[in-house]
Amino acid sequence: MTVAPATPLSRSPSRVIAQGHSLRSERAGEEPRRWAWMDNLRVAVIAGVIVEHVATAYVLDIDWYYEERSSSAVTEAIVGAALLPAALFAMAVLFLVAGLLSARSLARKGPWPFVRGRLLRLGAPLVAFAFVIGPLTSLLGQRAEGNSSADDVGSFLIEKLQDADTGPMWFVTALVVFSIAYGSWRWACPAGLTAAGPLRPRHLVAAAAAIVVGSFVVRLRWPFTADTPFDLNLWEWPQMATLFALGALAGERGWLDPIPDWLWRGCGRASIVGALGLLCVVAAMRLAADEDTFLGGWHLQALAEPTAEATIAVAMSLWLVGWFARRWNHQGTLARSLGRASFAAYIIHPPVLVLLSVGLRSITVAAEVKLVAVAVLGVATSFTLGWYLTKVRPLARVL
Repeated sequence: MTVAPATPLSRSPSRVIAQGHSLRSERAGEEPRRWAWMDNLRVAVIAGVIVEHVATAYVLDIDWYYEERSSSAVTEAIVGAALLPAALFAMAVLFLVAGLLSARSLARKGPWPFVRGRLLRLGAPLVAFAFVIGPLTSLLGQRAEGNSSADDVGSFLIEKLQDADTGPMWFVTALVVFSIAYGSWRWACPAGLTAAGPLRPRHLVAAAAAIVVGSFVVRLRWPFTADTPFDLNLWEWPQMATLFALGALAGERGWLDPIPDWLWRGCGRASIVGALGLLCVVAAMRLAADEDTFLGGWHLQALAEPTAEATIAVAMSLWLVGWFARRWNHQGTLARSLGRASFAAYIIHPPVLVLLSVGLRSITVAAEVKLVAVAVLGVATSFTLGWYLTKVRPLARVL
């Protein structure tokens, strides 16, 4: 997420990819150039996540720092149908890309320098959010909602610090854990220079199966959407861990350099099947006497959602990688600036959205109108402020 993209290991060290950098030059310490399509994909996904969080403030019944819901049930159904499939793969594709970049970074730096770099560049923003940005954002939102517990600012902040959570930064915690695990694995079992064959459908089937089995097991303890320690969304971790591992292996073996046409088209078709399957699961939940049987536990129904989720996460992530690599592998000045600011924009977007929502609360218009206004302003403001933050010297090392 926050490191400069690096070239995946290919079958031959002399094979050049991206902007013409070879494995030899990376190991010699040459700073690799950014892959335009990765930056563009990251910007698109993070902008989408920001819009999704705006929807939780105005439409969807999901906890957010500030809530002002007055939309109709029809709007909620439409927005939910549009965002639910996206929510199941948006972060997954970021973990896939993070795995790709991690393979290249580890090959250039070595396992322990790679881990130390991740701890700095991911750990510092995570701590800042959990103990500063998150509590202050919560205070602002609760005061705007008229929550009496926020009247005593000192007590409220102390309580938040004692019960600190990661909020939207849960995925950064996951990246830290996965990066440590990956660095440790490659320290114990170094990757060879010879690839273990091309990417095959069986690899994707194995990845999907790992998500299904892992999700089923984890959700025995933490059902889908349940509260987890520090708001880490642990019920999503099997999907994210699998996509990170798939990206790391793809980076080491040159599997997606480029993604084969047959695989790209096949993933597109599988994505449609997965989305339709998810809609069927949602419909079945609405008709079921007990929706909780679909969310986790020793129930056959608990396999339905992970199966649709795995199909969407694997297939749509690979399809998006192929689409952006084919169609959006170029950048102008603005696109480069947006790519550079994307991580910072994600970190600061919660207080930005809350401030915008609070500023508009006195305006009597439909929630749908506010949703559109805050979404547009929130994306633009978050990326603009994020870009300025990357120009601050002490912050540039971690953003």
